[in-house]
Amino acid sequence: MADQLAIDLDGIEAWGAALDNVRSGLDERVSPAAGGDSIGSDTSSTIVATALGDFDTAWNTGRQVIDSYMVALSKMCNETATRIRATDKALAQPPHHNPRMYE
Repeated sequence: MADQLAIDLDGIEAWGAALDNVRSGLDERVSPAAGGDSIGSDTSSTIVATALGDFDTAWNTGRQVIDSYMVALSKMCNETATRIRATDKALAQPPHHNPRMYE
């Protein structure tokens, strides 16, 4: 009916699961090329290696922050769907006489 609230709870839960999948993808590390460091040892290679190391350190810190947000959002998705389903089930039960309900 057009006058009723509709919420895609399966979609909310799927979004939470998708966030968990993204999180696991962020944890995957790229292993260095076989045979060790292929950057080289001249000055420009050292600059590149240092920059890559700095990026890796910064990315690790940033990834932890992003991960914490994704954990919170995923948890909110699951809790929201669970609470709405419980509320919907409670509202579907026959009403009990509670005079204070109408105050």
